[in-house]
Amino acid sequence: MVAMMQLLGVVWVVYATGAALFVALAFTIAATYSQITVNDLVIARYTADAWRGRVYAVRYALTFMVSGVSASMIALMYARGGFDLVLQAMAAIAFAFFVAVVAIALVAHGVDKGRAPQLAPA
Repeated sequence: MVAMMQLLGVVWVVYATGAALFVALAFTIAATYSQITVNDLVIARYTADAWRGRVYAVRYALTFMVSGVSASMIALMYARGGFDLVLQAMAAIAFAFFVAVVAIALVAHGVDKGRAPQLAPA
């Protein structure tokens, strides 16, 4: 749900102008920060205690590396096509992220569906 909100917000930002652009940006930022919270919740809930610290370390290391690359890519895209190109690229990435989230949800649902329910004694 949060990934869909993020995608809709980014697409809205691409086409909005004036005061609607401000609202679209606020919506997109709220969805983005919600996604960060959901990611942390999923890691905390579904990662084994012995691995949780390592998983967070990898997550934060990857986040910092991608942040450095993204700043350079934004500058490069802005120089070649302005904010229109930057926002269109952001919308494409949000779409890819949404598709990945849906695919993971379908795989996880299939794994859960394949397990036989455990019966407990009365």
